[in-house]
Amino acid sequence: MTDPAIVFHRISGGYPSREVLRQVSFAVPRGKITALIGPNGCGKTTLLKTACGLLRPASGEVLVCGKGVRSYSRRELARILAVLPQTRETPSLTVERLAAYGRYPHMGWGKSLSREDRRLVDAALEEAGASSLRHRELKALSGGERQRAYIAMALAQDSEALLLDEPTTYLDIGQKVQVMELIRALNARGKTVLAVLHDLDLAFGYCDRVAVLEKGELRAFGAPEEAAEAAAKAFGVKFQRLWLDDRERYLFY
Repeated sequence: MTDPAIVFHRISGGYPSREVLRQVSFAVPRGKITALIGPNGCGKTTLLKTACGLLRPASGEVLVCGKGVRSYSRRELARILAVLPQTRETPSLTVERLAAYGRYPHMGWGKSLSREDRRLVDAALEEAGASSLRHRELKALSGGERQRAYIAMALAQDSEALLLDEPTTYLDIGQKVQVMELIRALNARGKTVLAVLHDLDLAFGYCDRVAVLEKGELRAFGAPEEAAEAAAKAFGVKFQRLWLDDRERYLFY
């Protein structure tokens, strides 16, 4: 069995004034898409921030590629993990310049973008559906357009794993499907993905593993069929498994 990409071992903690996570343990498998789901305030974003070293747990340990996350320098970690945060400032940059920032962890200090860097930036813009936006200012974009620009930056980083905090935010249903199809295509090329998702249909339709958080605790982790009941209970809804277009789907209602 391949070693996991990220391991959460008995993670507790959150913020100085508030504990959010309690004894959370599971392993994100390498080369798979893992969804992190749960009601608002259950600790999804907190766990993602802990995974990339932005938050230090009160207890427990996060391992990335077999090493403690805090043993990496920021640049070393950025070569392994690309992070798309949920909330962020909107700098005065063009979309192309933002995407180019994704190449910085791979560049030496003071060096400019190489021809290969520029090729990867162009490819990232194309994959994210943001090529037509490349010369536009971020501040002039709609929420959905801005989201595609940040996805392009994460893709340009060309890291082993992607940590995505609500990557379909601000997108309409068609754009959401496009983003999930993009994530699936990247995964087919070997990328590990850990994504916070609010849309249960997308989480269970596209992901290989599902982690269910509720009140800061892990309620279930496994294949969609193993996590569906816990997900429905956490959200206070029902679910049904069905087949559409020769694929198993989950309907939550």
